[in-house]
Amino acid sequence: MRYIFVLLMLISSSAHAEWEEYGDNIYSKDIELNPLTQRVSVQLLIDLAPGSNSHVYHMQYQCENGVPTKQRTFWSAFYKGNMGSGEADYKSTGADWIPIVDSRFTYMVVNLCNDVYKLRPERNPLY
Repeated sequence: MRYIFVLLMLISSSAHAEWEEYGDNIYSKDIELNPLTQRVSVQLLIDLAPGSNSHVYHMQYQCENGVPTKQRTFWSAFYKGNMGSGEADYKSTGADWIPIVDSRFTYMVVNLCNDVYKLRPERNPLY
Protein backbone atom coordinates (compact mmCIF):
# COMPACT_ATOMS: atom_id res chain seq x y z
CA MET A 1 0.00 0.00 0.00
CA ARG A 2 2.82 2.37 0.86
CA TYR A 3 4.37 1.83 -2.58
CA ILE A 4 1.12 2.68 -4.34
CA PHE A 5 0.91 5.93 -2.39
CA VAL A 6 4.49 6.84 -3.36
CA LEU A 7 3.79 5.96 -6.99
CA LEU A 8 0.65 8.12 -7.03
CA MET A 9 2.58 11.04 -5.53
CA LEU A 10 5.28 10.75 -8.20
CA ILE A 11 2.75 10.61 -11.03
CA SER A 12 0.76 13.58 -9.72
CA SER A 13 3.76 15.91 -9.47
CA SER A 14 3.90 18.52 -12.18
CA ALA A 15 6.70 18.62 -14.71
CA HIS A 16 8.99 21.63 -14.53
CA ALA A 17 11.23 22.49 -17.43
CA GLU A 18 14.39 24.38 -16.68
CA TRP A 19 15.79 27.15 -18.85
CA GLU A 20 18.83 26.07 -20.87
CA GLU A 21 21.41 28.75 -21.54
CA TYR A 22 22.18 29.43 -25.18
CA GLY A 23 24.70 32.20 -24.55
CA ASP A 24 24.64 36.00 -24.37
CA ASN A 25 21.84 36.06 -21.73
CA ILE A 26 19.54 33.97 -23.98
CA TYR A 27 17.76 30.89 -22.64
CA SER A 28 15.30 28.37 -24.09
CA LYS A 29 12.89 25.70 -22.88
CA ASP A 30 9.95 23.62 -24.12
CA ILE A 31 11.48 23.08 -27.56
CA GLU A 32 9.21 21.12 -29.90
CA LEU A 33 10.48 19.93 -33.28
CA ASN A 34 7.86 18.78 -35.81
CA PRO A 35 9.61 17.06 -38.72
CA LEU A 36 6.36 16.56 -40.67
CA THR A 37 5.48 20.25 -40.87
CA GLN A 38 9.12 21.43 -40.54
CA ARG A 39 8.12 23.69 -37.64
CA VAL A 40 9.91 24.56 -34.42
CA SER A 41 8.14 25.83 -31.29
CA VAL A 42 10.18 27.24 -28.43
CA GLN A 43 10.00 29.53 -25.41
CA LEU A 44 12.82 32.06 -25.36
CA LEU A 45 13.97 34.15 -22.41
CA ILE A 46 16.20 37.17 -22.77
CA ASP A 47 17.74 38.81 -19.72
CA LEU A 48 18.24 42.45 -20.65
CA ALA A 49 20.93 43.09 -18.05
CA PRO A 50 22.04 41.31 -14.85
CA GLY A 51 19.60 42.17 -12.04
CA SER A 52 17.30 43.96 -14.49
CA ASN A 53 14.25 43.18 -16.64
CA SER A 54 13.63 40.17 -18.88
CA HIS A 55 11.41 39.13 -21.80
CA VAL A 56 9.88 35.72 -22.48
CA TYR A 57 8.52 34.81 -25.92
CA HIS A 58 6.61 31.75 -27.09
CA MET A 59 7.67 31.51 -30.72
CA GLN A 60 7.07 29.22 -33.68
CA TYR A 61 9.27 29.07 -36.77
CA GLN A 62 8.61 27.59 -40.20
CA CYS A 63 11.71 25.95 -41.67
CA GLU A 64 12.53 24.92 -45.22
CA ASN A 65 15.56 22.73 -45.94
CA GLY A 66 17.03 23.54 -42.53
CA VAL A 67 16.61 27.33 -42.85
CA PRO A 68 14.01 29.44 -40.97
CA THR A 69 11.70 31.23 -43.44
CA LYS A 70 9.00 32.81 -41.25
CA GLN A 71 8.04 33.22 -37.61
CA ARG A 72 5.09 33.97 -35.37
CA THR A 73 4.77 34.97 -31.75
CA PHE A 74 1.98 33.38 -29.75
CA TRP A 75 2.58 35.47 -26.64
CA SER A 76 5.26 37.49 -24.96
CA ALA A 77 5.80 38.68 -21.42
CA PHE A 78 7.84 41.52 -19.96
CA TYR A 79 9.10 40.80 -16.44
CA LYS A 80 10.39 43.35 -13.96
CA GLY A 81 13.01 40.87 -12.69
CA ASN A 82 15.62 38.76 -14.43
CA MET A 83 15.09 35.10 -15.46
CA GLY A 84 11.34 35.66 -15.90
CA SER A 85 10.73 36.70 -12.30
CA GLY A 86 8.85 39.56 -10.70
CA GLU A 87 5.72 41.33 -11.88
CA ALA A 88 4.72 40.38 -15.44
CA ASP A 89 2.94 42.16 -18.27
CA TYR A 90 1.64 39.61 -20.82
CA LYS A 91 0.81 40.33 -24.43
CA SER A 92 -0.76 38.09 -27.07
CA THR A 93 0.16 38.93 -30.63
CA GLY A 94 -2.38 36.89 -32.59
CA ALA A 95 0.20 34.52 -34.09
CA ASP A 96 0.29 35.88 -37.65
CA TRP A 97 3.19 34.64 -39.77
CA ILE A 98 5.79 37.26 -40.66
CA PRO A 99 9.13 37.01 -42.46
CA ILE A 100 12.09 36.07 -40.28
CA VAL A 101 13.33 39.00 -38.23
CA ASP A 102 17.07 39.05 -37.56
CA SER A 103 17.51 39.07 -33.81
CA ARG A 104 19.82 38.06 -30.99
CA PHE A 105 18.62 34.45 -31.19
CA THR A 106 18.64 33.91 -34.97
CA TYR A 107 21.66 31.58 -34.74
CA MET A 108 19.76 29.39 -32.26
CA VAL A 109 16.74 29.18 -34.59
CA VAL A 110 18.99 28.22 -37.51
CA ASN A 111 20.40 25.36 -35.39
CA LEU A 112 16.88 24.21 -34.42
CA CYS A 113 15.72 24.32 -38.07
CA ASN A 114 18.76 22.28 -39.00
CA ASP A 115 17.80 19.74 -36.30
CA VAL A 116 14.21 19.47 -37.54
CA TYR A 117 15.48 19.07 -41.12
CA LYS A 118 17.61 16.09 -40.06
CA LEU A 119 14.52 14.47 -38.48
CA ARG A 120 12.33 14.80 -41.58
CA PRO A 121 10.82 11.55 -42.83
CA GLU A 122 12.08 10.08 -46.07
CA ARG A 123 9.72 10.72 -48.96
CA ASN A 124 8.28 7.85 -50.92
CA PRO A 125 9.37 8.31 -54.55
CA LEU A 126 6.05 6.84 -55.72
CA TYR A 127 4.09 9.84 -54.39
